[in-house]
Parts: sequence; structure tokens; C-alpha cells
Amino acid sequence: MRVRPLTIEQLEKFLSQAADILRGALRASDYHEVIAPLLVLKRVSDQPGLLTVPDLARWSHVVAHHPRELGYALNKALWSLEKSNPRQLEGLFDRIDFNRRIPGPSTLQRLIDHFHQLPLGDDHLEFTDVLGRAYDGFLATVSMSERRSGEFYTPRAVCGLLAELVRPQGGHFVYDPCAGSGGMLLQAAHYVEQHGGSKADLALYGQEKNDTAWFNGTLNLFLHSIRDASVSSSDCLADPLLDWEGLRRFDRVLTAPPFSMNYVGHEVSHPERMRYGWTPEGGKKADLMFVQHVLAVLRPDGVGAVVAPHGVLFRGGAEADIRRGLIEDGRLEAVIGIGPNVFHNTALPACILVLRGAKGLPTDRRGGVVFINAEHEVASGRQQNRLDPQHVEKIVEAFQGWKDIPGFARVVSLDDIATHDFDLNIRHYVDADQPAVPLLDIRAALTGGVPRREVDPARQKFRAFGIDLDDLFRPSGPHYLDFLTEGYEATAGCIPELASDLEEGFLSRSKAWWRQQNHHFADVAGTNHLFTSRLRSRLRSSLCAELLPLGILDEYQLAGSLASWWSDHEDDLRSLNHRGFAGVADRWHSARPTGLDTSCLPSHSAPTRVLDALGEDLCSRIRQLVVTERQKLVDTYLSWGDRYATSLADLERRYETAATRLKARMADLGHM
Repeated sequence: MRVRPLTIEQLEKFLSQAADILRGALRASDYHEVIAPLLVLKRVSDQPGLLTVPDLARWSHVVAHHPRELGYALNKALWSLEKSNPRQLEGLFDRIDFNRRIPGPSTLQRLIDHFHQLPLGDDHLEFTDVLGRAYDGFLATVSMSERRSGEFYTPRAVCGLLAELVRPQGGHFVYDPCAGSGGMLLQAAHYVEQHGGSKADLALYGQEKNDTAWFNGTLNLFLHSIRDASVSSSDCLADPLLDWEGLRRFDRVLTAPPFSMNYVGHEVSHPERMRYGWTPEGGKKADLMFVQHVLAVLRPDGVGAVVAPHGVLFRGGAEADIRRGLIEDGRLEAVIGIGPNVFHNTALPACILVLRGAKGLPTDRRGGVVFINAEHEVASGRQQNRLDPQHVEKIVEAFQGWKDIPGFARVVSLDDIATHDFDLNIRHYVDADQPAVPLLDIRAALTGGVPRREVDPARQKFRAFGIDLDDLFRPSGPHYLDFLTEGYEATAGCIPELASDLEEGFLSRSKAWWRQQNHHFADVAGTNHLFTSRLRSRLRSSLCAELLPLGILDEYQLAGSLASWWSDHEDDLRSLNHRGFAGVADRWHSARPTGLDTSCLPSHSAPTRVLDALGEDLCSRIRQLVVTERQKLVDTYLSWGDRYATSLADLERRYETAATRLKARMADLGHM
């Protein structure tokens, strides 16, 4: 009987169960010191060729020990493994002590028994990086629960955004000077793979001065099957990476340095990196020092992206001089503001600076900087906000498009920036707030009616749903409208029914569009060419061409729904790419108990079932967007009613009626 390969969902559950075994024995922020080494030992024992594995480090040798000897056996196994593989593992396990870390042999025995049941050879894993991705998700969970450990874990959506902005390619040297748990380097590799390349074609370099973060980052890269990355345990400001020519240079740099940390000036080597100036020492303002380090190590045609606190955009003094210098030299390409509470260790909003090497901006972009105000492009969470794929898609589209988008993006000339004294506060250039509510129309408030000038801007949106606004009002002269006699709330309640025909027509078009795309998936199934076929860009273009003219959703909503769908089904698409439709159906049966079971179905039925399920999910996302837009129509109509349904004249009439009734009642009681 064929064993189904382990999926990321199953591995994440496995690691969660391992954490449950450790609960109470260790702090959550220390789980990695036990779980990561065990994963490495089990992985290298189950998959020959990854590392040189001496007999002492073989899993079979470790588990043969008595529970009271397991701690010593694990320590010796890890030390011998490190000694046998100094290039990959030097310094990782020399401080590991299982006897000190885990109190009592029973907990350690339970943990060993737990890992013993899990085969981690390539033949047992759905993809070679699935173990690393599960471990990365484990780190994210720990970071959210432990604010202290979150300092070294950048949300992977942010890392993915930076990778999309700098667009690494095969053959590039990629660097993260504050590598943390390795997220930026991992996302750079992922970007290359998603665009048809191989992560083996990237040279990945990193630095990380915190020992715990360096430990996690190094093992994270290893568990992702990235063998050639070099992450140094060092401080990039005090001890930058060097080669025979001096500072090592890179094609792409992406990083999220710690916000507003102190630095010691005399400890910063290679001071020529700070060509634009030095920030105040000891004032928790090293942010622009990191920015200048990135600028210094970029190759002339290189691209970098740095996450920073908003203070770098507007603080004065030496920092203003630094901003002026790098802007006038054409080294700044974009300023992107992202919303608050996205990072684990701070609720503050952050910004992303996109930087260029010494050659400066491309010819068609010289003389300007694009500002993108994406503070509202976040999804609210209970503990933390997040960037979803549709938010990343919109930001990247605006950056690459290099054009003005009202309320979101604007290309600003250097002269305009200079008039603001090189203050880069994003709100100076792009205000993302909703348009102000028009001032109350005095005539309508006094005598009734709704001003046409407030209604007319919404006509096109109502018309997209097949609704003529004139059918929702009664005319009242050339400049005003009256609500229908049944009242504005009753009229608003009719809007969903009035919109239903166009809404269903739109959704039918989306389903028909999907059926037209089925052959594209059939063409690439099992070929290993899905990610080199430009399938995603073709889907995006055809989806917008099909549905955008109908006017219900805009291009960012359509592209965002596709981006979200693609991200959520990435493993399904990878399985389709490698193993065809039967592989997708197989993984659904394995990973999702309520999903698709093709074990008793003829193989020719798998394509139809898989494509129907994938299409239904994409169309349901589009449907939800349509429902949201329709609800906006209802809310808009209700807002007009809230403002103008009751005029001063109406209130006076009600007062007069009530006064007359009261007078009559008093007379009946003999009081008048």
C-alpha cells in the first residue's frame, strides 16, 4: 500500500503536539532549542546525503539508550554531527545540553517517542521544503505568544512583499544584514521558484548578531533544503561582510533591522559606508545607519528594500541631511507606508524604503519617488494585523506601475520633496483617508429632500448592479430628490433584490471564465512547467479582461482575489505541477478529512473534480467581494436617509401634531 507523503498541515500539527509535550517544562520561547535539533537529527538520519552522519548521530543509535541516558546520547549526537559538518553547522550545537534543558527523563522519552514515529526522508515528504515551512510556522506561533521572541521574527507576508519589490533572479547574490529567523532569504528563494527558477541558483548571505535568532535562522534555512546559504553570527554595523576587494557587494538586499536601536560610533568599522552622515549616537536612532549600510553594499545596479520606523521619514537634524543626500543622489525609489500592529514586537506602523545602487534609478524613473500609502491595506486580527496576499498584490502593482492612484499612490518630483525640506512623511503626499463627508445641505435639512450633487457621484456604481437611482427617489425640482413614500429604510431593503440579476450575471461570467481556463491547467499538469508557463499572469489578465468592463469590481479587487486564491492553493498547484490531478486529489484526501477522496474513483475523474473544487473556491472569493460591494450600496442609501429623511419642517410638523393631541387630551381630562 502506497504511503501518502506528509503535508505541511500534518507536520504543523506534529510540531504543535511536540510543543504540548514541553508545555510547563520550558518557556515557549525556548521550545526551538529542543525541537529544532531533534528535527535535524531525525531528518539527516532518514535522508542519506544531506550531511555526513557519524554513528553517534544516527537516530537508531540515540533511541536505543535507556531513558536516563537519552540526554547524554542526544548531546553527543549533536556535537559529533556538528564536528563532522563544520561548514553547515559550526557553532550551532556546542551549547546544547538536553540534560539541563529538559527536567526529568520521562518528558524527554515522550518527546523521542513522538519524533520516532515520523519518517522524514524525501520519499515521505510532499515537498523537500515542507519540513522547513512547518518549522517556520511553528516559529511564527511562538513569536505571537512570546513578545520577546517576536523581535527576531518578521511576518512572512512582509518578507514576501520585500521580495516582490526587489525581484531577485537566478545568479543573484542576495543579502539580509539582520537575518533573524531567515524569513527574508527564504522569501527571496521562494520568489525565484515561483517565477520558474531554482533556489539553488541564488547565493544567499546573512548576518545576525543575536545568538538565538542566528540559531533559528540557520536551522530554518537548512530545514527548507537550502544548503548553500551563509549566515554569519555577527553585527553588520560593527563587522560587515568582506571579500578580497573590501565590502562584499550584493545584487539584492532585503532586511528588517531592529527599530531605533542604539549604536556605539567607534565600534562601526568601515565608516565610509556612512557617506551621508551619522545619526545621533546613543539616541536610539540607528535606523538610517542600517539604510546607509544597505546602500554601501549594493552593487551599482542593485536594489534594496529596508523596513524602518516612520521616524526615519521626518526626524530632523542629521537625519534630515542623510535623507537629502540619498534623495539628491537618486538612491531612493519608493516610500511605502504599511499599517499598524503588523509586527510581533511593536504596534507602531512601519515604512519600507526601496533603494538603488550607485547607478541610481532607471532612466524612466529619475527625478521622482513613488509614495504608497498602504496603511489601510491590512486585515484586522485579534492580536495582530496582517498583510494578506491581496494587499501585497496591490502594493506591488502600484510600485511597478509607477503612476498616481488617488488615495493610494503618487509619483512625487524631487523638487516637490525639496519644498518640504526633504520631509518624507507619506501623508504630505498621499492621504489615504476616506473622502470627507459633504457638508450638510442646509436647504435639504430645513425643508426636506436629498441634494442631487451628493447622489450623482454614486450613480455609476448603482448602475453596475442594474439599479437606476431615479427609481429609488421621487424628483423634487432640478437640484433635489425625495425619498419614496414607503420610507428610505424599506427602499434600502429592496436593493439586494434589485441587484440580484446583474449580480448573478456577474458571477455566472466568472464561472464561465474559469471553465475557459481549465485547459491551461490540463496543459501543465504533471509537466513541472506550471511556474514557468506564466499561468498566473495570464489568469490575471484574462480575469480582468472578462469582468472589469462590468464595473462591479475594480482591477485591484479582481487581482487581489486571484492572488489570495493562488497563495492559499500554492501547495495544490505545486502538487499539480509535479504529480498531476491525481496528486492534488491525493493530498486533499490526506490533509483534509472532508476533502476529496479519489482512492475509489477512476483516474479520469480526478481532473474534473480538482478543477471544479479550485474554481468554486476562486469564484466564492469573487462572490464575497460582490456581496460586499452590494452592501456598500445599501449603506450609501441608508446614509442619505440618516442625513436627510427628517427635516426641520418634519420635526416642526411632528411637534405641532403632538402639541395638538396633548391639548385635546388635556381638555378631555378637564384641565383646560
